[in-house]
Amino acid sequence: MWEGNNIFLPITHYPLPITNYPLPITHYPLPITHYQLPITHYPLPITHYQLPITNYPLPITHYQLPITHYPLPITDF
Repeated sequence: MWEGNNIFLPITHYPLPITNYPLPITHYPLPITHYQLPITHYPLPITHYQLPITNYPLPITHYQLPITHYPLPITDF
């Protein structure tokens, strides 16, 4: 059992030398040129919801023919 507080252990490890130094500052932050406006209006609450699509449109099976003749003007009354 160790007696008293006068026991000195030998130094067996020394601190490692400092090998990394902080890099110099080469870039500075850009100045602030735009500011965000404060929020003065808040969005309205959602009160209506869109129903899901349960019916899809029918496929196109008929096409309209192009107009090749125009009606003759009405000349007699």
